[in-house]
Amino acid sequence: MSRKLALSGTIVRGLGEGTFYMSMGHYRKEIKKKLGFNAYPGTLNLKVAKKQSDLLKGIAPIKINAYKSGNKILGGANCYKAKIKNISGSIIVPDLTKHKDVIEFIAPVHLKSELKLRDGNKINIELLK
Repeated sequence: MSRKLALSGTIVRGLGEGTFYMSMGHYRKEIKKKLGFNAYPGTLNLKVAKKQSDLLKGIAPIKINAYKSGNKILGGANCYKAKIKNISGSIIVPDLTKHKDVIEFIAPVHLKSELKLRDGNKINIELLK
């Protein structure tokens, strides 16, 4: 029997960039095709201990491709299917990020509203195979 892999962290306010990227057609199409859902335009941000984010290193990621828009290259991301409580989604780790010790989670719904969460709440993310 394999042990469930889970990460835990504290919900923190993001930089507001997740909404921008999750609204872009390229990323929306890639996420739908590779993860199987339409992502809510935003991310839930969790502050985690370094050893928590290191758990992802042993898992093969689902790759979201980078793309070029005009003369600007927009980075790709590694995704890991996961769920928070009963809502399936994905941890998304952008190739280019300003976050330190923060994991971003995407889902088909606005998680804070759906699960009645607030900044400062502790939460677990269960990684799915």
